[in-house]
Amino acid sequence: MKFIYVVILLLIFSLHKAQINNYYFGNLHAHTGFSDGSKDSSNSGISDPAGAYTFAKLSQNFDFLGISEHNHYSSAHNPGFKLPLYQVGLNMSDSANKTNSFLSLFGMEWGVSSDYYGHLIIYGFNQLIGWETSVPNVTGANYNIYNAKADYDGIFRKIKNNPNAFCYLAHPNTNDYTTTNGLSITALANAPYNAVYDSAIVGTPLRSGLAFSTFTNYSDYPNGDYFSYYKKLLSIGYHLGIGYDHDNHNTTFGRNNAGRLVVLAPSLNKTNFFAAMKQMHFYASDDWNTKLSFTMNGNIMGSVLSGTGAPTFNIIHNDGNGEQASTIRIYKGYSNTSGTLPSIVSTNSNNNTLTFTDNNLLSGVEYFYFAEVFQPDGNWIVSSPIWYRSATKVGDVSLEEQKQQITFNYYPNPATKNLSISLSSLNNYCISLKDLSGRIVYTKEFHEKDIIIDLSVFPAGLYSLSIISPEASATRKLIIE
Repeated sequence: MKFIYVVILLLIFSLHKAQINNYYFGNLHAHTGFSDGSKDSSNSGISDPAGAYTFAKLSQNFDFLGISEHNHYSSAHNPGFKLPLYQVGLNMSDSANKTNSFLSLFGMEWGVSSDYYGHLIIYGFNQLIGWETSVPNVTGANYNIYNAKADYDGIFRKIKNNPNAFCYLAHPNTNDYTTTNGLSITALANAPYNAVYDSAIVGTPLRSGLAFSTFTNYSDYPNGDYFSYYKKLLSIGYHLGIGYDHDNHNTTFGRNNAGRLVVLAPSLNKTNFFAAMKQMHFYASDDWNTKLSFTMNGNIMGSVLSGTGAPTFNIIHNDGNGEQASTIRIYKGYSNTSGTLPSIVSTNSNNNTLTFTDNNLLSGVEYFYFAEVFQPDGNWIVSSPIWYRSATKVGDVSLEEQKQQITFNYYPNPATKNLSISLSSLNNYCISLKDLSGRIVYTKEFHEKDIIIDLSVFPAGLYSLSIISPEASATRKLIIE
């Protein structure tokens, strides 16, 4: 009996210990003279990954560096990568690694950046993927694994089928990553959800660059961002996180600005790091020492969950310099085909914490939530999401069946352009439209007695119109002509 008790205690202790994560700050997008980086090597004396890792180890608040050389040659230094250098880079990465002190990684930036193409940051392959049949001074093809330059379907499938690999979108544009070259409707952000691609992609950047910065004073920030792209892919249905890129082409590794990809992992080694990236346990931060905790019932960002109750989310902002958050927000969204992007459902100002419980859920719908924080100096921090699907247990009645009925008026029906809805009282409502297949094509939260919905974007047909509040629900038929 005593033995069993000791075993139980050890199990509890080990499980508790496994849940402790540390924060690691760094960058996975950088280049050296192996391709089109190290453009200042004549001054810096650094031209290869080994030198880059040595430089990065002395950068402030910088725990890891990934060198992602371009996967092809094209022409000298544009980008100029040759197959034999891939194994050299992997060896340099292994030699530079210092477990729990500094993590050095080597991978590839696959693809080209012209219209309808796009770059992917890929880690986890011990062989080079490419398409060039010959380049100067290389015997045979300039790749180990062939994948056509325009074949993004093929590259996503190769990544998905390699259990050790992941890819991260690099400075993405709306028309990037097409499966049929030249057709923007087949681009990742314009085409329907694809589960294979979802399995390959772990994230996209909040910011990228400045790629050709020569500053090493941590203050040269990019002006733009990819926040809208992130929200769009989430709304299509992709499960991906958000990070931060430097895309260094000069000797600035970790120093051109203080922005960081922040990864939550038990310790700093390659196994834990890859697991954290694949599980989306990371976030983007303009600030190099801000620790952001975004959890749902103890589950950290990147978690994909389901349950029968209302989820409660907690945000804790902890800045290393004691800076208090000026604004904290939680966004909520869901997968849809109508172009509906996530919206803000909770906000707190001049505080380092925020707690939010969501009582407006449709049973069976997977929602995603993510945190956004602004600091007084303008620094921006965005978390990867938590996904949650409200489900009922076997034998239970549905959420709608448990609720009382809401009485509401809606007109006209049939409708063409706009639908007016009137309710008897103010409350927190959630409205949704389902097509005949049962797919939710529209959802919106509101706190009003009267609302007008634009129906012009929906095809003609029969729909199910539902409204729920914390206390009641109702469903009606709607015809769109």
